[in-house]
Amino acid sequence: MNPADRGVVMGVLVIQGGPGTGKSHTLADIRRKSMGSGALCLNASGFRDERPIRFAILSQLTHTPGIPEDLQSALLRLIDEGEHPGLLPRLMREIVSEMAACAARKPLLLLIDDAHQMDTASQSCLLHITRRIEPHAITVALVFPRTSDGGALCPLEFVGLGARLIETPVLGEAEVDRLLRERTDVATARRLTSRVHAISGGNPALVTALLRDLGQVGPAHCGDAVPVGDGFRTAYLGLLVRHPHLARCVEGLAVLGENATPPRVARLLEQCPVVTGSHLEELEAAGLLADNGFRHPAVPGFVLGVMDGDRLRNLHRRAAELLFADGAPTTVVARHLVITGGVPDVSQVSVLLHASHQLLLDGQVEECVACLRLADRADLDDQSRDEVTTALIDTLWCTSPAAAEPEVRRLLAAARERQVCCASLRLSVTWLLWFGKIDLARETLAEVVELCGPGHDPSEELVRDYRTLLGYLRPGLLEELTQYRASSGSRSGKHRTPPRGFPAAGAARWAQPHEGGPDPDGAPGCEGINGPRRFWTADLVSVLRLVWEGDLGLADRSCAELLGRPPRGLPARQAFLAGVHAHIRWTLGDVGTAAAQAASALQLLPDHNWGITIGLPLSTLINTHTVLGDLDRAADYLERPVPPNMQGSFFGALYAMARGRWLLAAGQADAALDAFLSCAPACEPSHARGIDLLGWRASAAEAYLALGAPEEARRMTEAELATLCPRPSDDRGRAVTVLADAPEQRRAHLEEAEQALRLTGSRLPLAAVLTQLSRLALADGNTSEARARQNEALDLVPWCGVSQQVLLPPPFPSMARTDPAVVPQTVQATSRLSEAEWRVASLAAEGKSNRQIAKRLFITVSTVEQHLTRVYRKLRIRRRSALSGILRQSLMLTVPTPGDGPEGP
Repeated sequence: MNPADRGVVMGVLVIQGGPGTGKSHTLADIRRKSMGSGALCLNASGFRDERPIRFAILSQLTHTPGIPEDLQSALLRLIDEGEHPGLLPRLMREIVSEMAACAARKPLLLLIDDAHQMDTASQSCLLHITRRIEPHAITVALVFPRTSDGGALCPLEFVGLGARLIETPVLGEAEVDRLLRERTDVATARRLTSRVHAISGGNPALVTALLRDLGQVGPAHCGDAVPVGDGFRTAYLGLLVRHPHLARCVEGLAVLGENATPPRVARLLEQCPVVTGSHLEELEAAGLLADNGFRHPAVPGFVLGVMDGDRLRNLHRRAAELLFADGAPTTVVARHLVITGGVPDVSQVSVLLHASHQLLLDGQVEECVACLRLADRADLDDQSRDEVTTALIDTLWCTSPAAAEPEVRRLLAAARERQVCCASLRLSVTWLLWFGKIDLARETLAEVVELCGPGHDPSEELVRDYRTLLGYLRPGLLEELTQYRASSGSRSGKHRTPPRGFPAAGAARWAQPHEGGPDPDGAPGCEGINGPRRFWTADLVSVLRLVWEGDLGLADRSCAELLGRPPRGLPARQAFLAGVHAHIRWTLGDVGTAAAQAASALQLLPDHNWGITIGLPLSTLINTHTVLGDLDRAADYLERPVPPNMQGSFFGALYAMARGRWLLAAGQADAALDAFLSCAPACEPSHARGIDLLGWRASAAEAYLALGAPEEARRMTEAELATLCPRPSDDRGRAVTVLADAPEQRRAHLEEAEQALRLTGSRLPLAAVLTQLSRLALADGNTSEARARQNEALDLVPWCGVSQQVLLPPPFPSMARTDPAVVPQTVQATSRLSEAEWRVASLAAEGKSNRQIAKRLFITVSTVEQHLTRVYRKLRIRRRSALSGILRQSLMLTVPTPGDGPEGP
């Protein structure tokens, strides 16, 4: 019988395809079918490390089970004696003769997998055999990739002998769907087929691996996502191991990432672009790539994870060089430099600095810090070293201020050698003050004064910003600056080494701002990177300056705008900004928003990173919970540890004020008074304006009133009014309210307080003042005014975020008389009273007789009696003494619903 009739493919076959497309599977299928038909199959596989071994493939054939002894002996003789050129023709004739004899009994197949890794001696023998097998039932099947590296064999010589070429394509979606249906249910196959095909590219090996990963997870647990696990990773990397020339292309793509293009990959690998292009085409045809990129984002990590460390660093170094030459963004170049490690040169330090700035703006803080730390390893001069260290401090301050301490100490050590610029010295001072290191900050500030004066005058704006910061962190230092200025002239006469590039300073411009002068940040060593990255950037300092000046309305809008577009990855800056906004909202009377913002600030940044500024969020939380009546919650915040050097700063004064309010609410007026008086700054008023705006004197006056010392309260109030700036402030309103305790001038003082509070927008104290004015109007019989003022006060309740009982202050003594026999009444009943009835009822509630009421309202006594009769009937009361309680409930406890005002008389 003809061998072809028994299902045996005859002749020379070349099976070709990309990695994992089923070439070996096709060869195995031929072997299985042939052996089922009774054929003899001799198997061998090429290996890259066996290429130098002569006759390595033929040696494998001799170990095939069932090989005839005569054929085995002929092959062994060729292997042993084939090195002698004179014997080779005879030995080859013997092998062909034995194969022909074997094929006469049953078909013979020579199956060679990975033939491109075959040694040249075996290749010559196989070519000799294939040229002589046509008359015999002998088949030679060889597996070749589409492309190969320079040292591997290609199938062209076999194809030239008339070999049949068998292509192994990737699977289509229909075939992937069939495989999924065999492993899962129909619904899962329908849901995942397209995703499996997209990730695997139809590569049979990768499809099988994905199905294995899917089986590990379970179709019910993966949802619409296809798990890409260890099975897929192993399969993908295994395909590349067998094709190192393709693996190099994949490595180049993984290293270049989003910046990969075929020409760049060729330059990175130092290959001919045509060769690289053909390799990429083969990888795409095999489903390992798509559009010169990876089909799944996890694949680059798989590839980079198994690369040799030295090779990986070398590729990243070369990638940085070629991307820099191509004009790629500095952030892209810097990422490659960071992975490379090593010691960067000066040009690379410049790239790292610019990249770190952009990365910080983009919220990539860890990458930013990595760039700066790599730049710090370079062999730099003092100027460049200072610039890198300062940038590192700035960056760490925006994220975790405490982590910048090692760099600050390095900077201070360099400052002792006069090897830093003035911008760096100023930065060090503010950081030291942030953490309460007063003595060291004072010493460094003296250096700033002496070395950074008229020789390089800073701009007016920079001076103003720096004075604002010192006023918040340590206002006493502003006064010391004046003393430094007075003595700096004598010190400047001595021989001292100035900072790099700067002349020695003769005076301290920081103590007294004046017009003109360039920005010192424009001097060598301080330009470019330092300015924009400062923690105290212009927008944040401008908000602090507005608060310092008492312009809370504009400060509130600026803060809200900054919080609406927060910088990513800068928790310290964002937390501080939220703390400032919380303080502003508290001052404006928005208790709910203030508490939420302060709590958010504490969550964003751990306590140890706040330094002395921890008083900012803590004071707001203590204040808000105190005014809400939750003294226990406020006490919890008071128990949190605070830095010992916080006192003497704006933030320390804030905290002391909050503690005093809590003590006053807890009935400890003596301790509260001590807390308020501790806020008194020990420096000139002009340097402590921000602390004075906190109104500690007005609060002390309230404590004096609680202690029964009205004269002391008046003295403190007058001192408060004398220190206030012309700009309206809520402290003026609070101070005048304290004076309103005197009955003879109560209305005048309250109206003055109302005017001041309206101008500042401080709604919480305004509501309290409106309530008191409402009661005065009620006492005078002007019910229309009383109701209007009280309704306005009640409208502020939702905005302030407090309950009505919290908002309204206790009544004046003259308004506090209430008959214990008052019967609870429905306050809505008062809406049925006319205006005339309201006037009569309110005067009667004050204890006036019918005759006094008639005289006051210019009506007859009979008319008064008629009005009171109707009032009693409408309010369902029987006694005159019940009027006081019901009318007060109507004015104090009625909260109008949104959009509905109280009914008219």
